Amino acid sequence: MKQRYYYLIVLLFLVATACRKSFLDVDDNTQFYRQRYVSDLETMKHFLNGIYLKYTATIGYATTQAYPELVADNLKPFSSAGAILTSQYSWTQQADIGDKQDYVGVDPSGTAMNPLWRIGYQIIRNCSFVIEDVDRYREENPGLADDLKGQAYAIRALMHFKMVNVFAQAYGFTPNASHPGIPYIKVSDALAPYQRQTVAVVYDEMINDLQRAAQLMPEERLDIRYMSQMAAKALLARVYLFKNDYSRAKEIAVEISSKVPLMSISKGYPEVLFKHVVASETETLFQLSPPGGDDPYSGFLGILLNGVTWGFMATDDIAELLNENPSDVRTKWVQGSPGQWNVTKFPRDAAPEVIPQITDLAGAYYPAEIRSSEMFLISAEASAKLGDEETARGYINELRRRANPTVELLTATGNALIDSIYKERRKELAFEGLRMYDLQRWRKNVVRNDFIFSYARDLVYPNDKAIAPIPMQDVNLMGIEQNKGY
Repeated sequence: MKQRYYYLIVLLFLVATACRKSFLDVDDNTQFYRQRYVSDLETMKHFLNGIYLKYTATIGYATTQAYPELVADNLKPFSSAGAILTSQYSWTQQADIGDKQDYVGVDPSGTAMNPLWRIGYQIIRNCSFVIEDVDRYREENPGLADDLKGQAYAIRALMHFKMVNVFAQAYGFTPNASHPGIPYIKVSDALAPYQRQTVAVVYDEMINDLQRAAQLMPEERLDIRYMSQMAAKALLARVYLFKNDYSRAKEIAVEISSKVPLMSISKGYPEVLFKHVVASETETLFQLSPPGGDDPYSGFLGILLNGVTWGFMATDDIAELLNENPSDVRTKWVQGSPGQWNVTKFPRDAAPEVIPQITDLAGAYYPAEIRSSEMFLISAEASAKLGDEETARGYINELRRRANPTVELLTATGNALIDSIYKERRKELAFEGLRMYDLQRWRKNVVRNDFIFSYARDLVYPNDKAIAPIPMQDVNLMGIEQNKGY
């Protein structure tokens, strides 16, 4: 990515930020600034780089990454005093945040997930601009035009996936997923009206976007900071799994896992997962890139997992799982003792080229958004749900043996096999931003044996508080239905 264009693209995004006439009573200039900047495929490519940067700098931001782990049972506030995201942690988010900060950041007054909604749709609309306009310059280089469009489709689907899991109940919440989802926005015009669609429609649209993306992009690329066909298909497998379409999820996950094997300990697992290397040297299919500079939050979760009193630590529950076998290399992902477990999964020296100036707090790394280990887990879970237990055991044993070559092979069947797969998924993907979404799709309660607030010990499924409220601005101005319980 060309760093010299970042500041210009960020400026374009800032100018284009949420200037809907009904809200600020000013003209929206989003289209003007996009059109004035983008004049050919090269500038469209730079604009797409800006989308990646916007995604990284905001959606990949430390607290946004922590959210699915914190509202579940993998992370907890370091202390009850001065901690951030305590409303999210205690399932007491506020639909109307009043004059409090309208973002999820280091300010403890952030009491809802409004910024994910606001910035997420900015990213989505800018992806739609690429999709709408790139063919104007197609004759310059048809292959590049298709590639840029494919990347935009993939990012648009990824952004909707994150948002539908935060603001809507899981696919299986109702028999036909007919419950309210989120608006699936496919236009760049910030003034175009929008309404919530059902979760079923949102999933169908994500699938359509990812199928288009896979057709347009090259199968893989050396630089995994950009979406590829392989990454889009892996994300499609995840979407099918969350949709409970186990046949399609298995088909794609098996294909990807056959092409991208698990990274072995001898090849650098697990540390190399969070470094920037070429595709052939990692199992990571798509990763985020630290913005760098002097912003300490360039370290993503790194700054919040290093013992700062306003940050987070691992729960005793996940620490116990990771430490159940001393020969498992994943024991190094947490360090400490009961009640005081620091998360050390993300190496502090993984990105020395972009370490912020405040190095005593933050160590930058490259978050793995999509990787092959997840495909092995999907293959195992989908196979077990389809009754193919031998295949399920094969995939889960391969993943377990990778982390601990001496572990006994799993021979479980039935519900015991399913539970073993769930357990392994929790361990392998710990702190990577999927835990709450998994619990919801499995229809499981959040049970915290290790908790900060006594009133936030258990969240019984189904529960209105398992998801975040829709920002009141959209509820009031667009007439969008608010989530129950808010």
